[in-house]
Amino acid sequence: MVEATVRPRLFSPGRMGPMQLRNRVVMAPMVVQLGSESGAVTQRTVDYYVRRAAGGAGLVIVEASYIAPEAKAYACQLGIDRDGLVPGHFELVEAIHRHGAKVAIQIHHGGGRADPALTGGVLVAPSPVAQDAHAVVPREATPQEIETLAESYARAAGRAQRAGYDAVEIHGAHGYLIHEFLSPASNRRSDAYGGSPENRRRFAGLVIRRVREAVGARFPVLFRMSAEGGYGIETAVEIAQALEAWGVDAIHVSVGGTAPITLVPPDTSPMARPEGWLTGYAATLKERVSVPIIVVGEIRHPVFAEEVLAQGKADFIALGRQLLADPDWPAKAEAGRDDEIRLCISCDYCRLALLLTRPIRCLVNPEVGREREFSAFGPAAAPKRVIVVGGGPAGLEAARAAAVRGHHVTLSERSAELGGQLHLAALPPHKEKIEWLRRCLVTQARKAGAELSPSTIFRPEGLAEGEADAVVVATGARPVEEQVPGARAGQVVSAWEVLEGRPPARDLAVVVLGGRQLGCETAEFLAERGNRVTLVSRSRTAELAGDVVASYRGPLLARLRRLGVALRTRCDVREVRDGQAIVVEAGGREEAVGADLVILARGSMPEPTWLELLRTKVPEVYVVGDCVEPRMIADALYEGAWAGSQI
Repeated sequence: MVEATVRPRLFSPGRMGPMQLRNRVVMAPMVVQLGSESGAVTQRTVDYYVRRAAGGAGLVIVEASYIAPEAKAYACQLGIDRDGLVPGHFELVEAIHRHGAKVAIQIHHGGGRADPALTGGVLVAPSPVAQDAHAVVPREATPQEIETLAESYARAAGRAQRAGYDAVEIHGAHGYLIHEFLSPASNRRSDAYGGSPENRRRFAGLVIRRVREAVGARFPVLFRMSAEGGYGIETAVEIAQALEAWGVDAIHVSVGGTAPITLVPPDTSPMARPEGWLTGYAATLKERVSVPIIVVGEIRHPVFAEEVLAQGKADFIALGRQLLADPDWPAKAEAGRDDEIRLCISCDYCRLALLLTRPIRCLVNPEVGREREFSAFGPAAAPKRVIVVGGGPAGLEAARAAAVRGHHVTLSERSAELGGQLHLAALPPHKEKIEWLRRCLVTQARKAGAELSPSTIFRPEGLAEGEADAVVVATGARPVEEQVPGARAGQVVSAWEVLEGRPPARDLAVVVLGGRQLGCETAEFLAERGNRVTLVSRSRTAELAGDVVASYRGPLLARLRRLGVALRTRCDVREVRDGQAIVVEAGGREEAVGADLVILARGSMPEPTWLELLRTKVPEVYVVGDCVEPRMIADALYEGAWAGSQI
C-alpha cells in the first residue's frame, strides 16, 4: 500500500448528504444489456456489478432503469417500474454491499429517445421534436401527463428505497425526458413548462419534489445533468443552482443530448478527446453551488484524478468505461500499482451492446459480461509447461492468463517488439491510446510471471516430445498481397509498411486501395504528411470505414474530407501507367490519378499454425487470434484469455 499522503483526496472518505462513502471513486451508470427482457435483474447483472464493487469503488451507480413501460429505451435495460422487480434489486444491492461499496440506482425515462418498438409505439416528450433525422416524432405530454410522469419517478424512487439502495440518481442528461424539458432544442412549449429558462426547469423541479416526498429528507437524491446540451454553461449554472435549491445532495456533471456539443470539434473521435475533458465544466459549476460535484469524462489515470480533486474542480471522480476496462482501478490506484491498470482506450466498442442489442463487451477486458465464466478458473491443480507462440494481443493475453493460474509460461515472438499489430494500430492519427493497451499487456504478462522472448523464432519441428504440456499458437496475420499491373518495383507497398515509414512517404501522389478502417486510417496518415491522396474502394460510399463504430466513422470521414482526400468508391485500379493509376468505375468510366505510390490496404491473411504437427507432440494445442481468422482486437484478447484460462 502506498502512503496515504500520495493520494490523500482520492482515497479519503466522502459524503453526499447523509451518505458516507469510503473513497471518492464513483462507478458511473451505463446501460449494459445484462438484464432480462422484462427488465429484471439477472445473475449476470449481479456478477457484473459485484466485480466492480469488489475492485474498490466507493459508490456504484446502477444503470439507467426505466420508471414506466413507455420509458424503456433499450431491449434488456433494467426496470424499476413495478413492485415485482424489487426482489431482484434487493439481491443486487445486498451482493454489492458485501464488498463495502454503497449503491445508488439511476431512475430514467427515455422520453423522445425511448424505443417505440419496446413501448408499443408510445413516445412522450415535452414537444413533438424528433432528436435526429431518423427518429420517431414523440407526442407532446399534456399537463396531466406531466404530473403522472413525476409520480412515476417518485414511485420508482420508493421502490429503490425498499430494495435497499443507499441513494437514487435522477437522470436529467443526454437527451432523455428531463433533459428534453430543460433544453430549448427540444422544448418548444408555451405553457408553464416551456418558453423561459425558469419554465423549462419546472418539470425537473417537480420530479425532485415528488421523489423527495416519496423517500424522505434523509435519503440521498443525486441528479445527473448535461452541462452542455442545447444550452451553454451559464444556463447550466442556473440549472445547477436550481437543483441545489430543490434539495439534491450531489450533481453529476456530463454533457450532450439534445444538440451537438461545441466543446470538441465534430471531427474529433472519442479516442482523440483529452483526458478529463469535462473537468472545466465541473469546476465552473462547483464554483457556483455548494453541493458535491461528481465529474465524469475520459478520466483514466489516478494521478490525473487526484489532481482534479486537489485543484478543487470536483468532489468525486466518476469512472464509467474505465471500470469496464479494469474493475480493480481503485484498488490498484490506492496501492500505487498504476502500471498494472488496464486503461480504457475510448474505442467505443462497448457501445455496440446498445446498437446491436446484445450484452456489454469491452475490447480491452474480455471478462466484461462474462464475469462468472472467468471466475471459475482458479489456480491450476498442477503447474504445466506452456509455450505461447506469438507476442501479439492474443499471445500476450494467453501468456498472462496461464501464468496467473500458476503455469510456467514462455512466449516467443519473432519481431523485436512485443504487441503484434497493436504497434501498427497505434500509428494512424488519434490512435495513440492503443499504445496504452500494448504496454499494459506486456507489463501484466511479465508481472504474472511469463517469460517473454522477443526476436525469437519458434521452430515446431525442433520441439521435442514432452518438452511442453501445452502450446498456444498466436502467430497472427500478414497483409494480403496483390499484383497491380504496370507497377514498377517498389511502387506498391502494404499499408503496414507505409505506417511504419517504409518508405517515408511525403509530398507524393498516393493511391490507397481499400475502403475499410485500415485504408481510411492509412489515407489520413498519409494526407497529414502532405501527400496528395486518392482512396479507391470497391464498396459504396456508405460502406467506407464500415467496420468501425459510428462515433469513429463519422469523424474519420469528416477528417478525410477536410484533408482533401479524394474518395473514389465503387471503383478499382486496373493498372498503373506512366506514374498514374487508371481508376475504373463500376460503369466502365476511367480516370487517371497520380500514383507515385500505391498502398495495399485490402485485408490480411492468417499466418501458419503448424496445427497437425504440434498435435503429434503436445497434449494441449490452442490456436487463437488472427491466425484463426483476421478480426478485431477484442476477439484476439478474448480467445487468448480463454485459452490461457483453460490450460
